[in-house]
Amino acid sequence: MALEGTLHDFSLADILQLIALQKKTGLLTLSGPEDTVVLGFSEGRLVTAESSAKRIDTRLGTLLVKTRTLTAEDLARALEIQGQTLQRLGFILLRNGFCTAEDLRAGLATQVRKIVFALFRWTDGDYVFDQQERIDYDHEFVTPITVESLLMEGATMLDEWPIIEKVVRSTDVVYQRVPFGQGVVPSDDEDAEADGGDGSLTKRVRERKDEPIKITRREWSVYELVDGRRTVAEIVDRTFLSEFEGMKAFYDLVSRGLIEEARRVGLDLRASSPSIEVPIARAAPPLEAIVAGVLVALLLGLGLAFQARNPLNVLTFPARRLAIVDGYEKSLSLLRLRRLAEAVDVFYLTQGRFPESTDAIVGANLLPRADLLDPWGRRYRYILQSDKGKYYLVGFDAEGKTDTDLFFSHHVPAPETGAEVEEAGKKGIIIIK
Repeated sequence: MALEGTLHDFSLADILQLIALQKKTGLLTLSGPEDTVVLGFSEGRLVTAESSAKRIDTRLGTLLVKTRTLTAEDLARALEIQGQTLQRLGFILLRNGFCTAEDLRAGLATQVRKIVFALFRWTDGDYVFDQQERIDYDHEFVTPITVESLLMEGATMLDEWPIIEKVVRSTDVVYQRVPFGQGVVPSDDEDAEADGGDGSLTKRVRERKDEPIKITRREWSVYELVDGRRTVAEIVDRTFLSEFEGMKAFYDLVSRGLIEEARRVGLDLRASSPSIEVPIARAAPPLEAIVAGVLVALLLGLGLAFQARNPLNVLTFPARRLAIVDGYEKSLSLLRLRRLAEAVDVFYLTQGRFPESTDAIVGANLLPRADLLDPWGRRYRYILQSDKGKYYLVGFDAEGKTDTDLFFSHHVPAPETGAEVEEAGKKGIIIIK
């Protein structure tokens, strides 16, 4: 599959979906202003990721050392053995007992995700896909990642990132713990949203309970490293979290009032050795002010979250779209897309070749130019694979995202065979908004 171009013309999500749809094996190289990233795919699933700009930071051994899973001395010894035997680093680490299989799997998964999730924030760059017979990767400890799961997490990241950045202003910010008499401990349940978001923390403060405040394991991996000296970036580097996951953990901890920005005037926060001791307690504000502030913030957050769902609320943010209007526009777009597909087939039968672009169809008087645009004024995407006798037509929804109901794959047999033109393609692509 010859696939290359710029991210302005074809988004990262569309590229990944095409690779997954056709179950391709090969290397996808993306070049941006500050980095070049190479993603390896095996039968449409992601198995490797390499970054030129962050090669040292994302290398497996360095990552395991930063997360305190592996000592620097053991890594040096493992690299020495690798230089002599040319064996995989993961195999050497396990064989010599330098780390566990679970740590190795977590490190490899984190290494890939740290690189890939950074790509979703790219707004410019070039890409090229090089199809290959096979991709070399550690089958025992690398679990291939489906494109669907990547796009789901990427969409969540893009939606939540602007909100997180309003609270966690920069990765260079230093946070310190807010002292509580109850103490803070990780929850036994990995998926539990322990003591968060429902006012339980305020209730504990008000009633002066002795039970510890429970937080999720992800939040704990950040909280235990907050010491008033390390920056956000330094702490995230020492966890098995991507940049987004780490920033979200900081956001949750700040929102609960468990940590705050360190504001020690005239003191070099990096001068002393790292520590995770709780800072010296200072005079606390009145209890009534704490309770009132938390309750007001909670009410404002709930109001903002549910304002768009109130049927009596005419003016919402973002503006609410009417289902009946969306349905009509989608039906109209589907009709135009079908007419465009039929025009491509007719062009092939009359001209003996595929049109190089949809403009050629208009030039042959097979379709008015208005039918090349969807109801929102966007041009349908036309992807040609003339060597395989295939072409693709892609439509979009009201927000400009690829619509799974408006994606067609067509095969047109040569006219000299005498066979009828038939639509052999089908909608088969998974689109994540």
